[in-house]
Amino acid sequence: MTKALLLLLVGASSTGVASPPQVSRPEPYEPKEGQVNITYWGVVTELTNDSITIQFDRQKDRKPKPFRVSETLAAGKIPMEPRKYASPVGPRAYLVFPDAMYRLTDVKVGDWVGIKYARVRGVDICDHISIHKRPGGRVPPLPEEVEALLKPTAPGLLARYIPYHEMVNARWDLEDKGIPYPEKFGVNRRFPIAPMPRAVEPQISQ
Repeated sequence: MTKALLLLLVGASSTGVASPPQVSRPEPYEPKEGQVNITYWGVVTELTNDSITIQFDRQKDRKPKPFRVSETLAAGKIPMEPRKYASPVGPRAYLVFPDAMYRLTDVKVGDWVGIKYARVRGVDICDHISIHKRPGGRVPPLPEEVEALLKPTAPGLLARYIPYHEMVNARWDLEDKGIPYPEKFGVNRRFPIAPMPRAVEPQISQ
Protein backbone atom coordinates (compact mmCIF):
# COMPACT_ATOMS: atom_id res chain seq x y z
CA MET A 1 0.00 0.00 0.00
CA THR A 2 1.47 3.36 -1.00
CA LYS A 3 1.97 6.29 1.37
CA ALA A 4 -0.38 8.44 -0.72
CA LEU A 5 -3.15 5.86 -0.35
CA LEU A 6 -2.53 5.55 3.38
CA LEU A 7 -2.81 9.33 3.79
CA LEU A 8 -6.06 9.28 1.86
CA LEU A 9 -7.40 6.45 3.99
CA VAL A 10 -6.53 8.06 7.31
CA GLY A 11 -8.35 11.18 6.22
CA ALA A 12 -11.40 9.06 5.46
CA SER A 13 -10.98 6.67 8.36
CA SER A 14 -14.34 7.54 9.87
CA THR A 15 -15.86 5.49 7.05
CA GLY A 16 -13.75 2.47 7.90
CA VAL A 17 -15.10 1.59 11.34
CA ALA A 18 -18.13 2.44 13.40
CA SER A 19 -18.20 5.58 15.54
CA PRO A 20 -17.91 5.25 19.32
CA PRO A 21 -21.05 4.01 21.03
CA GLN A 22 -23.32 6.89 22.01
CA VAL A 23 -26.91 5.86 21.22
CA SER A 24 -28.61 2.53 20.68
CA ARG A 25 -28.04 1.10 17.22
CA PRO A 26 -29.57 -1.75 15.23
CA GLU A 27 -28.66 -5.29 16.16
CA PRO A 28 -25.17 -6.30 15.00
CA TYR A 29 -24.86 -8.21 11.76
CA GLU A 30 -24.74 -11.98 12.11
CA PRO A 31 -22.07 -13.23 9.68
CA LYS A 32 -21.99 -16.41 7.69
CA GLU A 33 -19.18 -18.93 7.78
CA GLY A 34 -16.10 -17.68 5.94
CA GLN A 35 -17.04 -13.98 5.93
CA VAL A 36 -14.36 -11.42 6.78
CA ASN A 37 -14.04 -7.69 7.48
CA ILE A 38 -17.19 -7.64 9.64
CA THR A 39 -17.73 -4.61 11.88
CA TYR A 40 -18.43 -4.77 15.61
CA TRP A 41 -18.12 -2.00 18.15
CA GLY A 42 -18.55 -1.21 21.81
CA VAL A 43 -16.70 -1.05 25.12
CA VAL A 44 -13.86 -3.45 25.97
CA THR A 45 -14.76 -5.40 29.10
CA GLU A 46 -11.97 -7.99 29.17
CA LEU A 47 -8.59 -8.63 27.57
CA THR A 48 -6.34 -11.67 27.55
CA ASN A 49 -3.30 -12.60 25.51
CA ASP A 50 -5.49 -14.18 22.84
CA SER A 51 -8.95 -12.63 23.23
CA ILE A 52 -10.91 -9.41 23.46
CA THR A 53 -14.42 -9.12 24.90
CA ILE A 54 -16.69 -6.25 23.88
CA GLN A 55 -19.96 -4.93 25.31
CA PHE A 56 -21.88 -4.05 22.18
CA ASP A 57 -22.76 -0.36 21.97
CA ARG A 58 -22.95 -0.06 25.78
CA GLN A 59 -26.16 -2.10 25.79
CA LYS A 60 -26.18 -3.52 29.31
CA ASP A 61 -28.96 -5.98 28.48
CA ARG A 62 -26.68 -7.70 25.96
CA LYS A 63 -24.04 -10.16 27.12
CA PRO A 64 -20.50 -9.02 26.22
CA LYS A 65 -19.20 -10.86 23.15
CA PRO A 66 -15.79 -12.57 23.28
CA PHE A 67 -13.58 -12.72 20.19
CA ARG A 68 -10.46 -14.74 19.61
CA VAL A 69 -7.74 -12.54 18.18
CA SER A 70 -5.71 -13.27 15.07
CA GLU A 71 -2.25 -14.78 15.24
CA THR A 72 -0.87 -11.35 14.34
CA LEU A 73 -2.57 -9.64 17.29
CA ALA A 74 -1.82 -12.48 19.68
CA ALA A 75 1.87 -12.18 18.78
CA GLY A 76 1.85 -8.46 19.63
CA LYS A 77 2.32 -7.47 16.00
CA ILE A 78 0.69 -4.72 13.96
CA PRO A 79 -2.32 -5.92 11.91
CA MET A 80 -1.38 -4.09 8.72
CA GLU A 81 -2.37 -6.83 6.30
CA PRO A 82 -5.93 -7.95 5.52
CA ARG A 83 -7.16 -11.47 6.04
CA LYS A 84 -7.34 -13.07 2.60
CA TYR A 85 -10.45 -15.03 1.75
CA ALA A 86 -11.67 -17.23 -1.05
CA SER A 87 -14.14 -16.07 -3.67
CA PRO A 88 -15.42 -17.44 -7.01
CA VAL A 89 -12.69 -15.44 -8.78
CA GLY A 90 -9.89 -16.50 -6.44
CA PRO A 91 -8.23 -15.16 -3.25
CA ARG A 92 -9.29 -11.62 -2.38
CA ALA A 93 -8.49 -9.02 0.29
CA TYR A 94 -9.88 -5.74 1.63
CA LEU A 95 -8.32 -2.42 2.56
CA VAL A 96 -7.14 -1.96 6.15
CA PHE A 97 -7.59 1.59 7.39
CA PRO A 98 -4.60 3.00 9.28
CA ASP A 99 -6.64 3.74 12.41
CA ALA A 100 -7.48 0.00 12.59
CA MET A 101 -3.81 -0.96 12.94
CA TYR A 102 -3.60 -0.85 16.73
CA ARG A 103 -1.92 -3.78 18.46
CA LEU A 104 -3.77 -5.76 21.11
CA THR A 105 -1.29 -4.44 23.67
CA ASP A 106 -2.36 -0.87 22.84
CA VAL A 107 -5.91 -1.55 24.06
CA LYS A 108 -7.18 -1.21 27.64
CA VAL A 109 -10.35 -2.35 29.36
CA GLY A 110 -12.89 0.48 29.12
CA ASP A 111 -11.79 1.66 25.67
CA TRP A 112 -14.43 2.42 23.07
CA VAL A 113 -13.36 0.42 20.03
CA GLY A 114 -14.41 -0.66 16.59
CA ILE A 115 -13.11 -3.97 15.29
CA LYS A 116 -13.09 -5.96 12.08
CA TYR A 117 -13.50 -9.69 12.51
CA ALA A 118 -13.93 -12.90 10.54
CA ARG A 119 -15.89 -16.08 11.15
CA VAL A 120 -13.57 -19.02 10.58
CA ARG A 121 -14.80 -22.57 11.21
CA GLY A 122 -17.46 -21.20 13.55
CA VAL A 123 -15.06 -19.04 15.56
CA ASP A 124 -15.22 -15.22 15.48
CA ILE A 125 -11.68 -13.87 15.16
CA CYS A 126 -10.76 -10.21 15.64
CA ASP A 127 -8.34 -9.08 12.93
CA HIS A 128 -8.19 -5.28 13.33
CA ILE A 129 -8.81 -2.84 16.17
CA SER A 130 -9.45 0.90 16.15
CA ILE A 131 -9.49 2.82 19.45
CA HIS A 132 -12.09 5.60 19.34
CA LYS A 133 -12.02 6.85 22.91
CA ARG A 134 -10.37 6.12 26.24
CA PRO A 135 -12.70 7.52 28.93
CA GLY A 136 -10.64 9.11 31.68
CA GLY A 137 -7.50 8.83 29.58
CA ARG A 138 -6.01 9.51 26.16
CA VAL A 139 -6.22 7.49 22.97
CA PRO A 140 -2.65 6.28 22.38
CA PRO A 141 -0.63 6.96 19.22
CA LEU A 142 -0.70 4.44 16.43
CA PRO A 143 2.37 2.19 16.30
CA GLU A 144 5.49 4.01 15.09
CA GLU A 145 5.64 1.89 11.94
CA VAL A 146 2.16 3.08 10.93
CA GLU A 147 2.96 6.73 11.68
CA ALA A 148 6.15 6.41 9.64
CA LEU A 149 4.06 5.38 6.64
CA LEU A 150 1.56 8.17 7.17
CA LYS A 151 3.81 11.15 7.79
CA PRO A 152 4.30 13.30 4.68
CA THR A 153 7.86 13.88 3.53
CA ALA A 154 7.37 17.44 2.23
CA PRO A 155 8.18 19.99 5.00
CA GLY A 156 5.04 22.04 4.33
CA LEU A 157 2.74 19.02 4.51
CA LEU A 158 4.55 17.61 7.54
CA ALA A 159 4.00 20.87 9.42
CA ARG A 160 0.24 20.48 8.93
CA TYR A 161 0.07 16.74 9.57
CA ILE A 162 -2.00 15.78 12.63
CA PRO A 163 -1.79 12.17 13.87
CA TYR A 164 -4.96 10.16 14.34
CA HIS A 165 -4.73 10.08 18.16
CA GLU A 166 -4.41 13.86 18.34
CA MET A 167 -7.52 14.26 16.19
CA VAL A 168 -9.71 11.99 18.33
CA ASN A 169 -8.37 13.31 21.62
CA ALA A 170 -9.07 16.88 20.46
CA ARG A 171 -12.61 15.83 19.55
CA TRP A 172 -13.31 14.42 23.00
CA ASP A 173 -11.61 17.33 24.78
CA LEU A 174 -14.08 19.58 22.97
CA GLU A 175 -17.18 17.44 23.45
CA ASP A 176 -16.50 16.34 27.04
CA LYS A 177 -14.65 19.32 28.49
CA GLY A 178 -15.39 22.26 26.19
CA ILE A 179 -11.71 22.65 25.30
CA PRO A 180 -11.16 24.15 21.81
CA TYR A 181 -9.03 22.31 19.29
CA PRO A 182 -5.35 23.33 19.49
CA GLU A 183 -4.15 26.10 17.18
CA LYS A 184 -2.22 23.59 15.06
CA PHE A 185 -5.55 22.44 13.53
CA GLY A 186 -5.67 25.72 11.60
CA VAL A 187 -8.78 26.11 9.45
CA ASN A 188 -10.13 22.83 10.87
CA ARG A 189 -10.00 24.16 14.42
CA ARG A 190 -13.28 23.81 16.35
CA PHE A 191 -14.64 25.67 19.36
CA PRO A 192 -17.41 25.07 21.90
CA ILE A 193 -20.86 26.16 20.75
CA ALA A 194 -22.43 28.68 23.13
CA PRO A 195 -25.79 27.60 24.58
CA MET A 196 -28.97 29.26 23.38
CA PRO A 197 -29.82 32.10 23.35
CA ARG A 198 -26.59 33.20 21.67
CA ALA A 199 -25.47 36.78 21.27
CA VAL A 200 -26.43 38.30 17.93
CA GLU A 201 -23.95 40.48 16.11
CA PRO A 202 -25.35 44.03 15.67
CA GLN A 203 -26.34 44.94 12.14
CA ILE A 204 -24.76 48.10 10.75
CA SER A 205 -27.13 50.11 8.61
CA GLN A 206 -25.82 51.44 5.35
